[in-house]
Amino acid sequence: MATPADASPAQERPGAAVTLRGPGAARYYLAFFRDPVKCMLRLQERYGPLIALAGIMPGRHSRRLNVLAFGADLNRQVLGQPDVFRTTGQTLRGPAGSAQRRIRYGLTRMNGAVHKQQRQLVMPPLQKSAVEGYCASMVATTADALRQWTVGQRYDLYEQVRTLTLRIASTILFSQDESQSLVLGRLIDHWLRVNFSAGVWTFPVNLPGSPYRRMLNHAARIERQILARVEEMRASPRMDRDVLSILVRARDDQQKGMTDAELVGQATILFGASYETTAVALVWTLFLLIQHPRVMAALVDELAGVLGGSAPGAQDLDRLVLLDHAIRESMRILPPVPFTIRVATRTTELNGSPVPQGSRVICSHYLTHHSPQLYAEPQRFLPERWESIHPGPYEYMPFSAGPRMCIGVPFAIMTLKISVAMILQRFRLQIVDGARIDRSVRVTMRPRYGLPAVVHAPDRRFVTSPVRGNIHEMVALPQ
Repeated sequence: MATPADASPAQERPGAAVTLRGPGAARYYLAFFRDPVKCMLRLQERYGPLIALAGIMPGRHSRRLNVLAFGADLNRQVLGQPDVFRTTGQTLRGPAGSAQRRIRYGLTRMNGAVHKQQRQLVMPPLQKSAVEGYCASMVATTADALRQWTVGQRYDLYEQVRTLTLRIASTILFSQDESQSLVLGRLIDHWLRVNFSAGVWTFPVNLPGSPYRRMLNHAARIERQILARVEEMRASPRMDRDVLSILVRARDDQQKGMTDAELVGQATILFGASYETTAVALVWTLFLLIQHPRVMAALVDELAGVLGGSAPGAQDLDRLVLLDHAIRESMRILPPVPFTIRVATRTTELNGSPVPQGSRVICSHYLTHHSPQLYAEPQRFLPERWESIHPGPYEYMPFSAGPRMCIGVPFAIMTLKISVAMILQRFRLQIVDGARIDRSVRVTMRPRYGLPAVVHAPDRRFVTSPVRGNIHEMVALPQ
């Protein structure tokens, strides 16, 4: 790899990687920790699509690099070769033999033959035909949640939709009895938040009273709760339809089912992936629609014409074309997960540049979706663009791409469509004037300070509210 000074380099060949070392690399590591999206944009603008940051600490792993690979072709090279670039975990690993390790070991952490076998077991209840059977339950949960919204009140819309998607995910994944399923859902929600808390990351030591010890104890409690639910399912003659019940009964081609540890890991990871990313996608979709009155008016017209004020059934969703396009466009411009990480399983190459074994490689959904070579006026929210564009799988990848693409896509899309349709038929939402909308990236890209909004009756008085923050770096909002 070329090793320039800390300045815009002349590359040895088009597409070759640039390596930053020493103070230059250290500066970008700090910048990435503070704001990954801004850091990636600056690196791409200054050095091009392929940048390597050398390690700044001496030791036996000092040859490993942190490689940033931007653009559809590099997405294909990395995400299309799961045997060369394996997935890695985002949550803390935990001590050997701990519940922390077991509950984080789901599909997103598995590789090779184990991943293939487990994916075969997990896939059936998450296919589109199976997910359509959850429609009535999703509608009922959404309707109950919306009954608690009061016209004239101000809410943090992000927290409201997180509560909604948590309830939906808990009911579908763990039990149709919401009072039972929500206990487990809230436990996992708290565990996910604690994993990214400052106290745990700055002092990851297993001492009495430490935040890290509390996280480990909480993980053990989750494991006990899931295993108790698994035993209840095994002892019951009922054929419950929640996903965990289906996984307990699932068998692969050799009639082999999941072990207790595998059930614990899959249940935890499926829940985290199904509700948090969906909540983020939902809040950004609502924000973009609220701030674009022309699109909102057209969408409300479509909902009235197709649904006539009724809740959507599974058969209605494919007829809501503008709703589909608005959700696609929202996940393009504000993808719920802005980047993904892989680890090189062996020494390999990207664009002819060597990548040592063990190096981390980052691909960015956000930068790909904002490429002017792929999307005209990429900062503008234009759902109508989807009437004529057909990007490839490595050009549009809100749910990642390649053989490891998220298997929960049908679940997420149905949740989004039902939620948006029911919210917009019942209410008009307005962002609070002057609200600060900044991004915060901790796996997902969420609004840092929430999304303050006022709930109105559906009076069609759609308006754009003036807002502050780095949202303007990501979206060209109407004046």
